Amino acid sequence: MSLQEWAGVNNYEPRATLAVVFTDIIDSTTLARSVGDAKMFDMLVKHFEAARNACRFLDGFEIKLIGDAYMVVFHTADGALQFALAFRSNTGDERIAIRVGIHVGQVRIKDDDIYGLQVNLAERLSHVEVRGEEGIFISTSAKRDIDSEHGTEQKEFRIVPLPGVRLKGFAGAAEQVFQVVTPEIVRARIARTKVKREEEARKNPKPPQVKLPDPPRPTLSLGIRPRRLVPAEPETPTDRPQRLYNVLPRLKP
Repeated sequence: MSLQEWAGVNNYEPRATLAVVFTDIIDSTTLARSVGDAKMFDMLVKHFEAARNACRFLDGFEIKLIGDAYMVVFHTADGALQFALAFRSNTGDERIAIRVGIHVGQVRIKDDDIYGLQVNLAERLSHVEVRGEEGIFISTSAKRDIDSEHGTEQKEFRIVPLPGVRLKGFAGAAEQVFQVVTPEIVRARIARTKVKREEEARKNPKPPQVKLPDPPRPTLSLGIRPRRLVPAEPETPTDRPQRLYNVLPRLKP
């Protein structure tokens, strides 16, 4: 079946509103350098096989592979979200982690491919960067359709806004970015953040801290030799009047 038949369009009216999905492997270059090209190729084969299995199960249509990215469309945002959740939980290899972008918009279809600004927006969503990198990122239109299907109080996942996020090329658009949060995504983010910190600590070890002795306190010398104090003899009762007499002023007669 062609994409035109799947989407129900023809050459005279090639437009259709679809849920567009892009996936992106996190740190794919670093992963390829660590395992080598031969091993990475085998991992990608299993990765895309897992993607196709999830796509077929949820009645999606694969558009194409773009390097290590996977591009697929669904009739509904809910189908796209279910695909993203399933693919994240089984990427074909436990060393592969992905980000997913989902957007619902009108596209033009020709020769089993899709075109238009809405395609670019979906691709930008797959590159949203957050702490821990893991995640599923959706547009306002995708959130609207998912809320309509599941309600705003979903139990299996939460949809929260990402304030301040700007998509490249869409800075002036009113499009807001949201992220889908599940317990599995939270655990994956925490684990990846921990690994990143350990790697940074190994690459940039802190020098050992050496405790220096306290400097001697400066002393001020005035060049005056202290006098030796001689204890005074105890005063007797008979000496007291004489002492008082000596300190009283002399009175003239």
